Formats: sequence, structure tokens, C-alpha cells
Amino acid sequence: MTFIQAVYGSQYYEITLKGKDGNKGRLNGNIFLSAFVVLIILTLTGLTLLLSPLAAESFERMATRLVGYYTGKNTGRLLAIPVMGLCYLVIANTVGSQQNFRRIVDEFNLLPVDEKNKANKKVLMPFFVILAIFVVTVISASP
Repeated sequence: MTFIQAVYGSQYYEITLKGKDGNKGRLNGNIFLSAFVVLIILTLTGLTLLLSPLAAESFERMATRLVGYYTGKNTGRLLAIPVMGLCYLVIANTVGSQQNFRRIVDEFNLLPVDEKNKANKKVLMPFFVILAIFVVTVISASP
């Protein structure tokens, strides 16, 4: 089972077990993948800024020119919403298209039940690893 099969298949599987329309798993999978991509981008950016003082200085100058002296919370909202939206649109029209979703779910449904039950672990493990790296990066960068 691939990571993408685990994402979409597990969403479909859990929703259908509750007796609901499994096609809502596509939306959930697309949102999860979008959040995962944004988290990876933020983690890589944070690591770059942490490890390279020159990059951090350049980034700070660029950010100040673009958004001024906003608080981190407002800047985060200003940047995260469009980035998340863009990632969602790209994912929904490529990997998470309706045609791909049907194909992935059909392949997932052929798997044995015990493997289907392991899908969440296969999805959440990389997510939490990246999240932990991000948190450690943010804590390390804090004054």
C-alpha cells in the first residue's frame, strides 16, 4: 500500500464504515495532503533559516518589505491561507482528482482488512515526524 492509497483509502474506509457517503473521503484526503505539504514547506523553510544566518537575514528583509511589521499571527494568516488554498487546488486537480480517487479507492478495497486497518498508522507516522521536526525547529529558533 502506498502513502496516497493509505490517505484516500483510509478516509473512504472510515466514512463508509459509519454508513455515510465515502466520496467525502476525497475532500478529507485533499485537505490532509494540503496541510501536509504546507507543513513540509514550513519545516524546510524553518530549517533553512535556522541553519543559515544569511538566509535568515535575507528572509527577514524580504518579509519586512512584503508585509511590513505585522505580528507573527497576522503574517501567518496572511501567508498560510493562500498557500493552503493553492496547495489544495493543485492536489485536487492532480493526485486528488475524482478519477484518481476512484482508482485509488478501488485498489484499496482489494486489500485485506488487516492491511486496511494499518492505513491510518502509515499516514499519521510521517505527519507526526514532520510535525515534531517543525516544532523542534520553531523552539530552536525562538529567542
